[in-house]
Amino acid sequence: MSIGKKVLQLRLQSKMTQQEISELTGLAVSYLSRLENERITPSIRTLTRIADAFGVPVTRLLEAEPERRGGEHCPVSPSGHCLLNQLSVGKGRRPRVESESYSPYQLEILRMCNRLLQSEDREIIDSLSTVLKSLVTLAGSREKVPVH
Repeated sequence: MSIGKKVLQLRLQSKMTQQEISELTGLAVSYLSRLENERITPSIRTLTRIADAFGVPVTRLLEAEPERRGGEHCPVSPSGHCLLNQLSVGKGRRPRVESESYSPYQLEILRMCNRLLQSEDREIIDSLSTVLKSLVTLAGSREKVPVH
């Protein structure tokens, strides 16, 4: 993912507007728009200002994203839309991944996980992580067992 798309992703996750980021960084809204739309490449100094506004290390904007493995679902918004598809909206591009749809029950589960993650309670988040890792391991072991 490009630096501009990472900035956009962080801004959307932070529920901030370009105007709010502009005020925190001293960068023009038009500059931020061009950055998010991959029309310009920022300097390290500018990236540092942006990272500071989000409260993340500048390396977060520079690091390579891990490749998605087959079978993984796209990160989903509370409305059930794939976030990776939303990153290319308005640029005339085809979605990077196939459109995904979730049942109302699946969306309810995703929203519950999201609420727990946003609680910022370390004990709850650690417990959720442990449960999810166990379930992923269980699902993986079931896929490997031949059914007769």
